Amino acid sequence: MENKNQNTLKKDALSGFVWKFLERVLSQGISMIVSIILARMLMPEDYAVVGIVTIFFTFCNVFVTGGFNTALIQKKNADLDDYSTVLNFSLIISAALYVLMFFCAPVIANIYDNSLLIPVIRIMSLSFFVNAFNSVLSAYVSSNMQFRKFFYSTISGVLLSAVVGIVMALNGFGAWALVAQQMVNVIVGTIVLLFTTKMRLKLIMSIKKLKSLLDYSWKIFVASMITVIYDEINPLIVGIKYSSTDLSFYSKGRSFPVLLNSTISQTLSSVLFPVLSKSQDDNSRVLEMTRRYMKTASYVIFPVMVGFLAVSENFVKVVLTDKWLPAVPYMQIFCITYMFNLIQTGNLETIKAIGRSDIILILEIIKKSTYLVVIALFVVFSGNPEMLAVSSLICTLIASCINTFPNVKLINYKYRYQITDILPNLFISVLMGIAV
Repeated sequence: MENKNQNTLKKDALSGFVWKFLERVLSQGISMIVSIILARMLMPEDYAVVGIVTIFFTFCNVFVTGGFNTALIQKKNADLDDYSTVLNFSLIISAALYVLMFFCAPVIANIYDNSLLIPVIRIMSLSFFVNAFNSVLSAYVSSNMQFRKFFYSTISGVLLSAVVGIVMALNGFGAWALVAQQMVNVIVGTIVLLFTTKMRLKLIMSIKKLKSLLDYSWKIFVASMITVIYDEINPLIVGIKYSSTDLSFYSKGRSFPVLLNSTISQTLSSVLFPVLSKSQDDNSRVLEMTRRYMKTASYVIFPVMVGFLAVSENFVKVVLTDKWLPAVPYMQIFCITYMFNLIQTGNLETIKAIGRSDIILILEIIKKSTYLVVIALFVVFSGNPEMLAVSSLICTLIASCINTFPNVKLINYKYRYQITDILPNLFISVLMGIAV
């Protein structure tokens, strides 16, 4: 019976990986093409408006999900009442956040001296309600390994939003083309997910259910908020200390490495977490799958990032045009940063899957405390925004080291295993980069 369950799990994992990989490759491929088209049509100032709003919304969306989506995936035998409770609680939080952002919009616009931010913030804040639905539906799909549904929803959203964004850009809507693209993407994707899952969510909110999930989710929430603060503090500082134009170059320079990394890393990790969760009581099995993730992810991510770093300047000149050349240094720095991001991702997914959200929280507190010191030093002593990107690289290297500690004891994933799993791929990738 046990062998049969393992074979079924392997089959589900392989199927999930194929569908998730197809979804990420196609969606990110389309997104990259659309991003290139829009970058050629729009000005950096248009991107600055959406970039500023995105920073604040990233914080808000952590409150919307609250770590409950992760708790739903990790919980064995979560039922419809669990999903309905989380959805209704998230909708209440979304309503509170919408009111907050509605009245804070003039203040934010005043800080960045851009009145366009007021209507943009008030309209984009409606996405909080959509994200509440999307989070619960995504948790259901992931928990049940139904990754084909992600493929349909994501591709539908990306395709329709691409058409809307390009048409509006052609008609001179500027930043509003980017706003519409993002809104249509999340709305269409969520609607398709709702119809394909056929979930009949109820208007109930069980305090008992909420408490049972809260014990796990609050630690994930705090850890996620700490992570978001770290991720978004540099763009926030760039926009305030330097200029919104510098922020657009920073964001655009980061966007392509993020796009390449997420296509591969998120595909693997999104399948890894539910698979590991189902094997959480078998340490040897968890170790085997974690090592396989490290080898596979580094085999693909390392050469992609090194190769893109080598051609980044020519890529910008030919594809994005010379107006985006100031984004090149950011691209190169973030290529190196996201190479090593896979190490901390693999280790964290393993810790989450075996139910140790307390360790996740402790790790985030330790890492982000260190980060704040590093970033503060760079803010004080650096004279240009590129150095803030360097601080992100240093923080990622620190995180990669810190995240390896718990799994040495939890699943016997020794340091020498972690090094030997990725070092050959790193060496070959560097040789390839020098040749390029």
